[in-house]
This record gives sequence, structure tokens and C-alpha cells, in this order.
Amino acid sequence: MLKLTRLNRQTIGINADHIVTIDVSPDTTLRMLGGETIIVRESLEEVIDSYVALRRRVHSFGPGVCPLGRGDGERPLAFAVPSRDPEEES
Repeated sequence: MLKLTRLNRQTIGINADHIVTIDVSPDTTLRMLGGETIIVRESLEEVIDSYVALRRRVHSFGPGVCPLGRGDGERPLAFAVPSRDPEEES
């Protein structure tokens, strides 16, 4: 989720995977998958930087690890990822 701010200073969380386009004219307007538009205070560059930081954070944990953790401030939550045995694929 991207943490952004509406024009009325209300903080909102946006699912980054649902953003289709971002227009700046002059306000930053997010166009979402369902057709909704959301206007935010952040600049285009700030939204892009937030998106890149989110992706880096998610991918830094590797496969099989939830970057949100267990909710107790401890280690990330791990879950089983099926391993592939190259010999079984032959």
C-alpha cells in the first residue's frame, strides 16, 4: 500500500497494483483500475518514489516471506514455497 494524502489532508492507503495512470494537471490525479480517480497532494515524483520503495521492500524479503511480518514487531512471517527438483521435471 502507498500512504498518500488527499487534498483535504486526509491520509489514505492506495493499493499500488490498482493504479493505471498518474496525471498531473496541475494536481496529481491517480486513475484506478475500477475507473475511480483520486487526487493527492504528493507530486508525481513522490508517488513514483513511494512505489519504488514499496517494491524494493517487498522484494528484499525474497520468496516465501511476508514483508508485513507477524504483527508483533518481530521477524517476518515465513510460509512454505514449493521447491522444484530439476530431476523431477525431466
